[in-house]
Amino acid sequence: MSDKDTGMAQELKIPPSALMLGLAGLIPFYGLAIWQGITPDELLSERLITAFVLYAACILSFLGGVGWGLAMSETDQLQRGLNFGISTAPSLVGWAAAFINVQNLPFSLSILTMAFLLQGLWDWRLAASGRAPHWFGTLRIGLTIAVISALALAWMMRPELAGTSGSL
Repeated sequence: MSDKDTGMAQELKIPPSALMLGLAGLIPFYGLAIWQGITPDELLSERLITAFVLYAACILSFLGGVGWGLAMSETDQLQRGLNFGISTAPSLVGWAAAFINVQNLPFSLSILTMAFLLQGLWDWRLAASGRAPHWFGTLRIGLTIAVISALALAWMMRPELAGTSGSL
């Protein structure tokens, strides 16, 4: 295998640390989604769903920070400005979803679902265009699917939302 082939294989392979940390980041999503739905304590359930939404907002903000970091090395000024602008959106959307959660949980979960979907697609685009390593796009699509599934699970585990046909 040539050095070029080895480099390409490295570009495609998700680093174990990134994979393990990404998977570990799913634990609070699934743990809180399930726990808030099975606890018989209403107050605890409310606190757990709030923690779920706040965690989702934090992770969105983190993903925006990744985009900001990638934008810093962009050489094209127009693309750099676009990437800086887009990378600020996740934290603002996450904050709005956390704020809305107090009054309208279905809307908050819907916002978060759309935000994670759009962020995952943007991250995939960054990898596909060579602005991020190829493995990053692969990792982000897998994690995006897992996070959206956790959001759906949190929705289904809420007794007051389980029978609704709201848009999640």
